[in-house]
Amino acid sequence: MKKILLSLLAAVALVGAAAVAQAADRRADPSRLVIMTFNAEFLWDGIEPEEGQVNFPWKGSAAEAREHMAGIAELIIASDPDVINLVEVEGLAALNRFANEFLAGRGYQAYLAKGTDTFTGQDVGLLTRIDPEGMAIERDTRKGRSGDVVKSVSKNYVARLAVGDLKIGLVGIHYLARPSSRNRRAKRQAQADATLGVAMQLAADGFLPVVLGDFNDFDGADGVRDHVDNRPITNVMAAIKGMGTADRADDLVNLLGLVPKAIRYTAFWDRNRNDRVDPPDEFSAIDHILVAPELANLVSLVEIPQAHDPLVVSDHFPVVAHLRLAVGPPTVGGLRIASLLPNPPGDDRELEEVTLLNGAEAAVSLDGWQLRDRAATAWRLDGLGPVAPAATVTIRREGKPMALNNRGDRIDLVDPNGQIVHTVTYGRVAEGELVEAQ
Repeated sequence: MKKILLSLLAAVALVGAAAVAQAADRRADPSRLVIMTFNAEFLWDGIEPEEGQVNFPWKGSAAEAREHMAGIAELIIASDPDVINLVEVEGLAALNRFANEFLAGRGYQAYLAKGTDTFTGQDVGLLTRIDPEGMAIERDTRKGRSGDVVKSVSKNYVARLAVGDLKIGLVGIHYLARPSSRNRRAKRQAQADATLGVAMQLAADGFLPVVLGDFNDFDGADGVRDHVDNRPITNVMAAIKGMGTADRADDLVNLLGLVPKAIRYTAFWDRNRNDRVDPPDEFSAIDHILVAPELANLVSLVEIPQAHDPLVVSDHFPVVAHLRLAVGPPTVGGLRIASLLPNPPGDDRELEEVTLLNGAEAAVSLDGWQLRDRAATAWRLDGLGPVAPAATVTIRREGKPMALNNRGDRIDLVDPNGQIVHTVTYGRVAEGELVEAQ
């Protein structure tokens, strides 16, 4: 009897584990997909034992590490990506701490496949609202070749995602540094050869490849070269984009080509070590997002947010790709922000407006919901009644504490469970200008 009971308990535990491990899609708007790659410059938690042998200002200090994490989180929140490839992460514990403390309520799950770079201790991590197949990612250990040089990618992961009807294969990478170093040329080309093998395998398995991260290399193709026309000494970018065939139709597309050339840079290097930013030659484009042509056709916008000080927050800038997967407003996920009126004619304290849209098939009560700004000041929506399916409701400020700042802000729509279901970020607005959400 005891043996039977133990067997039953084990079976229940397995069923429970399977239920917990079921992949989910937590995007508030399934009609879009926003992908970011960002080198966060040593995203460490400052807690012993610390990885690697490299020193940096916040190593060994939990307080300074938290301050660094807060700065990185602010940049992520501003773009509100669904999938984030984070480069230079200490490990899964630090990535979980970052997600749980600084990105709480935003639907991200952390994944990391431990690499082999023991000198820097760096890894490549994934934060995603779309769980990968099997609720797991893997590190690919294959080696590539360039001439007599054979080398693997010490920092990489492979994740397979189902995004609506699309099957996407993510390959997050961080290659060997120093793009202009001749003695590293063959090594980085061998790493690219290994990644090419991964991308080709994903394509053969029916996945649309997306290769993204810090390539530490330039793309010399016409229409993609960075703002100062840096040219590579390697074949790294051309080899991966070519997908191992002479057929140009299956070539991966570098989304940096959709960014205006004048601002096409992703990284800062203090070349003269004077602790100052001396443009333009101290900036270059070495972080890339390469996508299958089927995905490139869905891209509506590519951005490189460059507002932060690279001497203070990170010496890289995020690359953010917006994909439009369907036409029209989402029909899954319920309420979303349709528009904002931050600077109405008249008294802002009374007349500022937010319009919500119910994209669900049933009415949604507003009890327990709130609108919240970057400073965590809120409008509580209790008692404003249900919103019918496909209907909108406009809420005026009428003295509520949160202000829709005329110089720009971030407004979150928060459900009764404290989960952020939609975010709208906007810049300076003129009087009477309506901010329409994507």
